[in-house]
Amino acid sequence: MIHAIPGMGGDHRMYPPPWASLLNFSAHDWVHYANEQTLADVALSMCEARGIRDGDVIVGSSLGGMVACEMTKIRKISALYLIGSAVRKEEVSTLLAMLHPLARIAPIEWIRISVGKLPMELAQMFAGVEPCFIRTMCAAIFRWDGLGSTDTRIFRIHGKRDLVIPPPEQPDLLIDGGHLLSMTHPKECVAFIQATKI
Repeated sequence: MIHAIPGMGGDHRMYPPPWASLLNFSAHDWVHYANEQTLADVALSMCEARGIRDGDVIVGSSLGGMVACEMTKIRKISALYLIGSAVRKEEVSTLLAMLHPLARIAPIEWIRISVGKLPMELAQMFAGVEPCFIRTMCAAIFRWDGLGSTDTRIFRIHGKRDLVIPPPEQPDLLIDGGHLLSMTHPKECVAFIQATKI
């Protein structure tokens, strides 16, 4: 199976066609927030709720990629595709690193509802995300130990103009795009996975 994990404010709609053309592909929503405090906690909840097993392949966008890194410590994942994501907290934009403590006091419920009124699919996704999950994950990212050593094959797909998580030094695929490549450049992402999948 290929399991796709969305970004923090997203859901399964972060993987529009042609993602479903991948054999045994399943795009997931986040599990209902149950007071998970770390990325490892979320990874365990997602593995159990979404049936992620040894030998599976995971695609993770942004926060979903970081959670997917933690899944490699729980399951024997054969390949991990990180789309606009990080393998350690230091890769996240320094501006976001400085601002993340504000998530504890920001009126996320108001922002979430306001953004949800915009006629954009991403805004609608964000409107459906639980505020407690957003607040907790904003803090959890900057307490994260990172991927560390792994036997999992890691492939990094990144946008040249990603301001949230700037491109790593040696991405496997660098696309002329921003942070939301799974939505803005799905054909390129899918073609790369088809060409490299075990």
